[in-house]
Amino acid sequence: MANRGRRAARVRVCSGGGCLGAWVRLLNARDVRRAGHVKIYDEGFTETAYRYIFPYKEEYKHKAAELQNLITILPSGKQENDEPLEQNEEAGLITYTRCQTMKEHDLAKVCRTHSEPFVWARPDKTFAVVQTWPVEINAKFHEKFEEANSPEDAEKFEKEALDEFKTSMRKLFKLKVSEDLTVWSMKKRTRNEYPLYTGTGEALMAMLRINKKVRDALDIEALVGRDGIDCKWTCETRTGNQVWTMDLNLEYCLYVKDGWDKMACVKPKAQFDWDSFTHGQAKMDSDAGSAPGTLPYVMDLEWFASEAYQWTLMSALLVWSSAFLTVMLRWFGTDLGWTWVNTPWVLAVATGMTSMIALYADLKAMKWCIVPWLQKVKQLKFICTLPFPFFLVYQLFSTVLQIFTIQSNAWFMVTAVQNNDEMLELWTFLWKYSMFGFLPKRTWSNVFTPKVLGIFIWCLSTLQLILPLMKSVPWPGSQKSSRKNGLRFPTRRAGDARAAESEESEDVIFVKHGGVGQDEETPFVPESFYYDFDTCWSKLVGNVFEVWGFPAYKCTYRESVAHLALASGLRYTGAMSLSYPKQRIYEIIQLKEGYSIKTPKGLEPLPQGWQLRALKEFQKLAWWQESRAFFIMVCKLAFQMNLQISYIIIFRILHDDITKMTDTMTVTGCISIMSLLFTFTLELLDVFAMIVICWHVRSSVREAVFKLGSSSKPFALEDFQDDDGQQDEDEDERPNDERTNRKLYSGRDVKAEYYIAMRSFWRLIGLTIFSTWLIFYALLKFFCAMRCESLGLAEPLPAS
Repeated sequence: MANRGRRAARVRVCSGGGCLGAWVRLLNARDVRRAGHVKIYDEGFTETAYRYIFPYKEEYKHKAAELQNLITILPSGKQENDEPLEQNEEAGLITYTRCQTMKEHDLAKVCRTHSEPFVWARPDKTFAVVQTWPVEINAKFHEKFEEANSPEDAEKFEKEALDEFKTSMRKLFKLKVSEDLTVWSMKKRTRNEYPLYTGTGEALMAMLRINKKVRDALDIEALVGRDGIDCKWTCETRTGNQVWTMDLNLEYCLYVKDGWDKMACVKPKAQFDWDSFTHGQAKMDSDAGSAPGTLPYVMDLEWFASEAYQWTLMSALLVWSSAFLTVMLRWFGTDLGWTWVNTPWVLAVATGMTSMIALYADLKAMKWCIVPWLQKVKQLKFICTLPFPFFLVYQLFSTVLQIFTIQSNAWFMVTAVQNNDEMLELWTFLWKYSMFGFLPKRTWSNVFTPKVLGIFIWCLSTLQLILPLMKSVPWPGSQKSSRKNGLRFPTRRAGDARAAESEESEDVIFVKHGGVGQDEETPFVPESFYYDFDTCWSKLVGNVFEVWGFPAYKCTYRESVAHLALASGLRYTGAMSLSYPKQRIYEIIQLKEGYSIKTPKGLEPLPQGWQLRALKEFQKLAWWQESRAFFIMVCKLAFQMNLQISYIIIFRILHDDITKMTDTMTVTGCISIMSLLFTFTLELLDVFAMIVICWHVRSSVREAVFKLGSSSKPFALEDFQDDDGQQDEDEDERPNDERTNRKLYSGRDVKAEYYIAMRSFWRLIGLTIFSTWLIFYALLKFFCAMRCESLGLAEPLPAS
């Protein structure tokens, strides 16, 4: 009995927000443990920076157009910037005075096409790396730096490092090997009294998340993703922002740099130890997590999307089942002589009941998604930024209108079938004198009759359900590829999980599994969770349509939720479908998030290939929005609005005495048309958002795309686990090395993906223009008919 009570209590806790809250607390507890490993030096440090300076100034201004960008590459393979070389009287480059070596497994992290001036193989088969960055050589520089010419300084300047720096500069500026360069040997001594924080990138990020006091002291305005900090810098009267990213497994020093500019700065601890020594004794962060303003760990929407998937699937099936039942009721009820089945009250009851189901599913689905969604998006917008209550009401109201359009489209289809013979003569007359009058008269009387066109267009509108189902529901058997990871994120086991130390790591999350009474625990890393699966659509495209250029993408539960929210008209849940991928694309561009490669520490994300990754993410979004434009804007809205306006005009002509039935028909039709028009406006706003996203992606990657051209040289590489669902039964026993595949990308691949993305975008624009033209034509026809005296329609519409 006691066990049963505990299980019941746990179920109550894990109802949507409860499980999310449990994971927030669990990840916060893990952050507190991680932050406890950060060492703090309150008395700061002293730095004696020894540097080589290359004051090239305007010497190579004549060849600026043929020079590549300056890339700062760290020995770990991490890239810090990618910017054009300055050409002015203050331009210079600066580097360390010690040789730096890159390990062979880190060499794969750098783009060989652009890193050649900074990374190369030495004769002894090690790899030299020159980490250089720009410096302004002005009066302030000479105040800070002095020439290092004392005997004590000589041991700080390695001749091999000088030779490698000169080699790098010759390659960068395309100089002859024999050409000598003027390089200064300089030093600068600085006493920094700001606190110094040392620890791994993971521990430092954890400390910044849970300690607002430290964030404010460092003037960090925001944390970007899981490994980035957005710092404010000031330089005399100028201010700006700089984003630093950290390797989560590498040790860093975090401090306030106060030189030419003042801002928070991170430096690998190995480089910090070359020049600097700390003051005072290190201490641990004793008040970690106790200060107000604790930021929750940035969670991935994929973790909880499988829970929301169930609600969106149920909603899609029930909403469309209601539409099909309404059609069947009117169809067979009319044959049985039930006149009440054709009254608008049937439509009102069906819409009301279905709307309640949809609203409940909308709220339940978003209970699982709202926290990771808002962590990513941060601001809720509809034309302008809205407070959450207003945004919620607006989205739920939009959901009700979406449900009404689904029901009313089915209603008008049956009406067209029932009144086909009565409407046929005026139907032919109306279309003959429309812009489609070039077609023969028999087209409208024998082929595109009200009955045929009504059924055809309604069947087209049902693609709003059919295609998302094909793209969202897992193909039978595709789940077997995730036996080792489990089919879903262990969302509901958060109450039994705990953050603790393990033999392999200082802090992990242990999740209980097994049956009742079993206490077996398994270490679990949420960040490594990823699961995609084949669907009916991916199988169909892979076997039939891929040869015609259709991409055969696998699907994730996050994408399934977006598709099914579209199918059932859930605008609140569907709000994620554009804003979340948009923010993800912006992060890839801002943080230069490329593909992951295998290192001794596991799969590690790198900046190389971020352009290609941004293009592929945009392709998925553009292709999804393109499908939405065709099935929603064209088939469901534009065609239906033309059809329904034609029905209203004909009914007004047939019942010129304005009977009660005609009045009701007119009001129902006008409400339906207004809901279609409002829904079309929402879709149009999404297209405008896509234009903004496309412009941002295009402006960010275009230069790299055409600079690479059709080169076949490797541009980036990607390592991934072999999870194609075709493994042997003993796959779980295979070591990770054997399950890791590698894919190479060249400049040709980047250019091809760029054109695929742009073609998809322009198809979206074409569909939008076509549907907008149809909508305006329908509205023009409606208003002209209302004022046409020859049709007896000069009187205003009767009041409802």
